[in-house]
Amino acid sequence: MTRHGGFAAAWLLTFFLAAPVSAANPDRDFSGKWTLDAGSSRLQALDMTVAPALTIVQQEAAIHCSTNANYALDGSETKYSVGDTTHSSAVKWEGAALLINTLVSGPRDYTVMDRWKLSQDHATLTITRQVVRGTQQSEGVLVYRGEGWTAPVAPVPPLPVKADVPRPILIRPEPQATRAAQPDVTVPAGTHIALALRNTVDTKHSKEGDRIYLETIYPVAANGRIVIPRGSFVNGTVTISKPPGRTKGKGELFIRFDSLTLPNGATRDFRSRLGSAEGTSVDRAEGKVSGDRDTGHDVGRVAGTTVMGASLGGLIGAASGNVMKGVGIGGAAGAAAGLASILLKKGPDAILRQGTTMDMILDRDITFTPAELRW
Repeated sequence: MTRHGGFAAAWLLTFFLAAPVSAANPDRDFSGKWTLDAGSSRLQALDMTVAPALTIVQQEAAIHCSTNANYALDGSETKYSVGDTTHSSAVKWEGAALLINTLVSGPRDYTVMDRWKLSQDHATLTITRQVVRGTQQSEGVLVYRGEGWTAPVAPVPPLPVKADVPRPILIRPEPQATRAAQPDVTVPAGTHIALALRNTVDTKHSKEGDRIYLETIYPVAANGRIVIPRGSFVNGTVTISKPPGRTKGKGELFIRFDSLTLPNGATRDFRSRLGSAEGTSVDRAEGKVSGDRDTGHDVGRVAGTTVMGASLGGLIGAASGNVMKGVGIGGAAGAAAGLASILLKKGPDAILRQGTTMDMILDRDITFTPAELRW
């Protein structure tokens, strides 16, 4: 362990002893010191470094790990750095299990999806992990044992004894009828999927390349069965963010949906567009979100300043002996003032607030095997 890692572990242990830990639901409390049971784990396919030990401090609103990972439990996104990589995580509860979706940015971008679950006696923490690198997926299982556990010592096998041992009689089992293979299930292109936005996006703060996080709010069925259950993750990207200007008008956001992840970790990539969003103007052909300008208010402002200018011009014309000329001059001046105030005012930002319901339209067929649809 590095000096920095040792300091972090020591700080977390001190914090764990001093800070109150939420015990509202013991099955959801992962606090403690955990040691990796390599013999019971499946690590070969992960192709990544796995922590041999974890110290976890869980409070009501967040989880802190000795690996520098921090997870907010209120649904908000958390970011932290590990070496030359940046990690962006979002979590959700699935009963007593905690689902953690982490986007890793660095020399090699990839996604890590974890499912944390305690055993009934709270002595074992099992983390089912799926790693997605481009089109490649790998899966593994990390088994951590609670404080006080030590790895068992493998027994020494006895020396073979040479003896005349009769050869066993092999009885071949009768072949059994195999069950018919179940076909794959496909959600066709053009399917509409209802989503809820988990983070606010707007042209004032968001920039090109920012990630957006959503989840499905209604299940999607195909071939008589649920294929995409409620609560599945959807990741997207802000491709263009145009803030409003004094002459450019309203702000514009271009949204692209990139991937779908089922609760069991099965993931599919795509490039789908935004069909509609609650309370917002959307160009379905381009997936563009625009801020709505109050043109009626602008027209009213020009009309109001015109009337005020005409009234003042009439008074000035009366004093000079030419009322109509004064009205014309005053009205033109008032209209110019109202138009100038509108041109100096920026248009509205395009805003998609947290919780906004949205409609995603699939751009391609998405196919899952029967094994991937086991919950």
